[in-house]
Amino acid sequence: MTMSYTPYMAKKKTIYKPKPIKPFKTLDEEADFWDTHDTSPLFDNPKTPLSELPLIEPEKEATMSIRIQVSIKEKIEKVARSKGINPTTLARMWLIERASIEKTPSK
Repeated sequence: MTMSYTPYMAKKKTIYKPKPIKPFKTLDEEADFWDTHDTSPLFDNPKTPLSELPLIEPEKEATMSIRIQVSIKEKIEKVARSKGINPTTLARMWLIERASIEKTPSK
């Protein structure tokens, strides 16, 4: 009695390569993108285009420029790096936090 050998034929798995991300102009631009967009849809569907990622928080409606001492700027950058966030995000978080505890003066 001769036994014939049939090799096991595994299903071929398709490996999906993510679409390349358009290069950001600056590191700050890239950091701001990843700080403000929810990437969880990428775990459910890796083919989700970056343009369809939802914002983590609503878009900012106004801007404010402030002048601060270099030492304060450096401290904000150091703290932000330790938290893994953008310095402007940290500064905005601190401003929002402080504004929310301040009492509004009555007229």
